[in-house]
Amino acid sequence: MKKVVVLIFPLLLLLVNTKSIAQKDIFIKEFQFELKKLSANQYENEYFLTITLNKNSLYKFTVLNHIGDFPGNAVVEILDHDKTVAANFVNNKYYEKFMFKCTKTGFYDILIHFEDNKLGSSLIKLYLVQ
Repeated sequence: MKKVVVLIFPLLLLLVNTKSIAQKDIFIKEFQFELKKLSANQYENEYFLTITLNKNSLYKFTVLNHIGDFPGNAVVEILDHDKTVAANFVNNKYYEKFMFKCTKTGFYDILIHFEDNKLGSSLIKLYLVQ
């Protein structure tokens, strides 16, 4: 009986972990942001758009930087009204991938700019995680 329990327990763990491994990302949209010249007007150095996100959905953002020979890293902020609810630059740490668990259905603003006012070219992809 003890041998059966020993054999079943690892199999049960495998089945439980398979669910998290089977998670899939559904591509929703991509944003290309390129800044070849800095402007004195700070708003011209940013990319801004509005998207609709759904309550209880998990979203993944991936950032591909340095397209071409541009040094900048794209900082992506998700705003609910004027409040930042998620970002890929937190506590002086930069993340090329980050997740956002949406707590209410509605419009969210996406603000993208380059770290340290550098020039840059980046591709940001948005996925729904299921």
